[in-house]
Amino acid sequence: MTYRKLLSMSAAVALAAGGLVIVAPSASAKDRPVLVVAPSDLAPTRRVSYADLNLASAAGETTLNHRVRGAVSAVCRESVGSSPHSFARQGCSRFAWAGARPQIARAIQRARDIAATGSSTIAATAITIVTPK
Repeated sequence: MTYRKLLSMSAAVALAAGGLVIVAPSASAKDRPVLVVAPSDLAPTRRVSYADLNLASAAGETTLNHRVRGAVSAVCRESVGSSPHSFARQGCSRFAWAGARPQIARAIQRARDIAATGSSTIAATAITIVTPK
């Protein structure tokens, strides 16, 4: 075994042993419950990619709108529940679509710019669907 391999193996063993010491709970911690709290300002979010679509075509636009519709449905179901006809669900959907529509328009404009001139000043990003907090 070469010196380099021996040194690498020794470092790996030391890191693993150190990790076990850090991860292992103390005797007094066993009796206390662990409480995990998520920040309350985190709203459900989805990202919708369109990298595989030709948004300069009607078919590409339609596919993107279907993807966004699915993401809006999923994020609102997660946020306010599964009843599609509830007031909260409808409000969530309106809010999510209001945020998504300008992003969709920018994505389509970017595709049209590239189709017409070969470039665009609009950055390529995924569409982000969010719900109200």
